[in-house]
Amino acid sequence: MDMAPRATPWFERPLFKRFRIPWPVFAAAAFALICCALYSSFVFERVPHVHDEMCYLFQAETFQMGRLYVPSPCAPGSFDFPHMVNNGRWYSMYTPGFPLLLLIGLLFHAPWLVNPLFAALSVFLLYFLGMEVYDRRVGLLAAVLGGTSIWLLLMSATMMSHTTGMFFNGLFLLYFFKSVRRPLARYGLAAGAALGMAFLIRPGNAPLFALPFLMVLAVLFLKNVKTRFKNIAALVLAAGAFIVLLLVYNQLTNGSPFKMGYIVHHGKDYAVIFGRAATLDYDYTPHLGFEQIGDNVAAINGYLFGWPLSSLLALLPLFWAARKKPEELKKDLILLVGFFTLLVGFFFFWGAFIFLGARMMFDCFPLLVLLSAKGIRELGPLLGSAFKKPPAVLWPRLIAGLLVVFTLYAFFIRFPRWAWPGDDGYYYKKYDRNMAGSSTSIHNAMREAGLHRALVIMKFLYAPMRGFPTGWWSSGFCYDSPRLDGDVIYALDQGEKNAELFRCFPDRKIFQYAGTLDRGILIPLTFADGRVTAGQPVALPKAGKRAADLVADPVHLFRLYSREFEAFLAQVYRENDPLTVDVMWLEKRGLRYKIESEFLKAAYCFEAGLQLENAPLARSRLLNQLITCYRKTGQIREARILLEKNGEADDRSSKNYNVLPERGF
Repeated sequence: MDMAPRATPWFERPLFKRFRIPWPVFAAAAFALICCALYSSFVFERVPHVHDEMCYLFQAETFQMGRLYVPSPCAPGSFDFPHMVNNGRWYSMYTPGFPLLLLIGLLFHAPWLVNPLFAALSVFLLYFLGMEVYDRRVGLLAAVLGGTSIWLLLMSATMMSHTTGMFFNGLFLLYFFKSVRRPLARYGLAAGAALGMAFLIRPGNAPLFALPFLMVLAVLFLKNVKTRFKNIAALVLAAGAFIVLLLVYNQLTNGSPFKMGYIVHHGKDYAVIFGRAATLDYDYTPHLGFEQIGDNVAAINGYLFGWPLSSLLALLPLFWAARKKPEELKKDLILLVGFFTLLVGFFFFWGAFIFLGARMMFDCFPLLVLLSAKGIRELGPLLGSAFKKPPAVLWPRLIAGLLVVFTLYAFFIRFPRWAWPGDDGYYYKKYDRNMAGSSTSIHNAMREAGLHRALVIMKFLYAPMRGFPTGWWSSGFCYDSPRLDGDVIYALDQGEKNAELFRCFPDRKIFQYAGTLDRGILIPLTFADGRVTAGQPVALPKAGKRAADLVADPVHLFRLYSREFEAFLAQVYRENDPLTVDVMWLEKRGLRYKIESEFLKAAYCFEAGLQLENAPLARSRLLNQLITCYRKTGQIREARILLEKNGEADDRSSKNYNVLPERGF
C-alpha cells in the first residue's frame, strides 16, 4: 500500500511557510486593500461624504487634540450639523470606538486608509473563521469570497464605522468557537475584548450580533460550571471593561453614564420603536418595519457578492449537507440564527433603510460568507453524486470556473449599475464623488479662487434635506477642524444672523457661496453700520476638472435653453436678491403664477427648480406642477413625457431624472 503523503494542492500552498496561510488568502486581502484604497482615493477623494463619516472624523481630530470635546464655536448656530452635539460642548453624538481607530489613521495622515486596512484584515479573519468552524478548504473559500465581495469593497472605501464593527464582531465569533471547543481563559479574554470593542464602535449592533452566541455559552456554562468558569469570567471582565469605558465617556461628555450622545442631540424621540422618531416626518409602523427588513434582505441578495440571480445561491447545498453531515448542522444553524437575530432586531429600528446596501446588517457579512463557503464546498460532492458525467474530479474545476464568471459579472455589470445607476441621479443612490450630497468641488473652487484666511457661508439652493435641515453644507463642514483654524472656514447660512460671524471672526474675509455642488456664485461680504453688504461675485473663467463653476451672473446657474427662459430668469434676479432665489422660492412663486393663470411663467419657475433640485420627492412635486403648465401652454408632447417618467412620489423613484435633458432636467 502506498503510504506517501498527499501532495498539497497548488491553491492551498502557503505564500510564507512560517505563517502556513495559503497564498490565495494573501492575494484576496491585497486585492481588497488595493481596491478599497483606490476607490477611496480616486472616487471619494480621501474625504468623508456621509454625515456620520464627518462626525467620526471630527471626533478623531478632537481626540488628537487630547480632548473629548471642544467648546461650541462663536455663533454656534452657524456651525450646527447633523449628529453633532452643539450645546456649549461641540462633539460627535456617536460612541468613541471608531473615532479612536480613525485617530490612528490621523497620526499617519491617512484616516481614509483605516477601513481598507480592516477590509484586508477581515479577509484573513474569514480564513481563520472557516478553519475554526469547518475546515481549511472552507476557510480558503471564505477568504476569497470575502475579498471579492463588492459589498465589502464599497463599504470599506468609506469612513463609515460598519467595517470595523463587523471585524470585531467577527473576531468575537472566532473566539466564541474556540471557547466552545476549548474553554480557555485566553479565548474568553479575546472574545470579550473583541465584543467590547464592537460595542464601543456600534453599541446597537454588537449585542444583537452576540446574543445567540452568548446564549450558547451560557448553556454550556450551566452544564459545566467548573470547566468553563475561567473562560466565561475572562469574557465578562474583558467586555465589562469596555462597557465601563463607555459609561465613563458618557459621563464626561453627555453628563450621565447612561445617556447616549444621540439622546443629548435628538432627544428621547430618537429611541422610539414605533411612532414618530426624531429625524422622521412620518410614523414608523410595523408595516414599514416588515418592508424595511424585506429591503435589507433584497439588498443582501443583490450585493453580498453581486452574482447574477442571487448572492445567496451558495446556501442551497447546505440543505443537502444537513442530511449528509449532521455533525456540522449545529454550526450551520447557529450561524443562521445569528443572521436572523439581526433581522429581528432591526425590525424594531426605524433607521435601517438601504444606503450602501443593507449597511445596518453588515455584521451578518462573516456569517453569510462562511455559510456560502461551506455551501460551495458541498456543491462538488453533491453534483458528483447526482450526475455520472462529467467525472467527479472535474466538478470542482467547473464550479471554480463558474465562480470566476459570477465574480466578473459582479465587477463589470452589477457593481457599475449599483454605484453609478444611469437612470437615477439622486445623491443617496449613487456612490461617486457626490455621494450623500457632498463633494470636494466647492473647496477646490475656493482654492482656485485664491481664498486665504477666509470664511465662506454656504447656502445651497436645494429644498431642505428631509430629517436633517442643516445637512446640505456637509461639503464645507468636512473641512472644518475642531479649532476652526483652517485657511478657509465654512459656516452654515443663517440669514440675518450671518452678521454675527463678522464679530466672531474679525480677522477673516467673509464670503457667501450660493448654489449647488457643481455651480454657484461666490459673493464677498462686508459689514458696516450694522448691515451686511454684498459685493460683486468672484468668478472663475475656467474651473478645474474637479472644481465647482463660479459664475458672475446668477442666471448662469441654469441651463439657458431658450431666450425666453433666459429673459425670465434675468428679470427674476433684477427684482430679487440672488441669495433668496432657491428651489423653495421658485416653487412658491410658480404656484402663485399658476393661481394667477400665468402658466408660462409658472412653467419657467418649475423648470428652474428642477434644474437645481436633486431629491426625488421634491422633483416629483415640481414635475406634477409642471404637467399642468405644459398642458395649459400647448406643450402636449412635453406633458406626456412628464406623465410617463414621473415615478411614484417616494425616495425609491428613479424615473424623474433626465426627464427633458434638453431643458436641463
